[in-house]
Amino acid sequence: MNAQLRALLLVATVCFSVAAVGGEQENIVTAKRVLLEKMGAGRFDRLDEIYAKGFIAHGATRDFTLDEDNESGKEWRKAVPDLIVTVKRTVADSDFVAVHWNAKGTNSVAAAGLPGQGGKANMDGMTFFRFQDGRIVEEWSVMDIATLMRQLSPKAESK
Repeated sequence: MNAQLRALLLVATVCFSVAAVGGEQENIVTAKRVLLEKMGAGRFDRLDEIYAKGFIAHGATRDFTLDEDNESGKEWRKAVPDLIVTVKRTVADSDFVAVHWNAKGTNSVAAAGLPGQGGKANMDGMTFFRFQDGRIVEEWSVMDIATLMRQLSPKAESK
């Protein structure tokens, strides 16, 4: 292989590697926006910048459209009006981003299946996003609902 061809292949490899890393970093920023802006701050606007048409949120028992996912998010915000969401860490691999997050607040309104009795909640969760062309096309979230409900039970308040 001549030197010019080797140099061209090296440049192409570096360019594709930089583009992939750049894309991963942009995907991380977008994934954080979902947790910090949408869930943490209750901003459900500008979603066309984040989600692709045909987005699917994979749930435990069925899949959800973007509209259904947003309604669920609004219910959580209603149930915990002082909700604070922080991002603990992120990991990107190609078109996937994993976000380890924490959410805490006071469940002061009965909504989203939560009792609304003023209990304090603090839980970690993980959300996995798949990207296509810089927008989220799929999402999977995992959180410990059993521990959350124990925290919100009246018995938890008396301890």
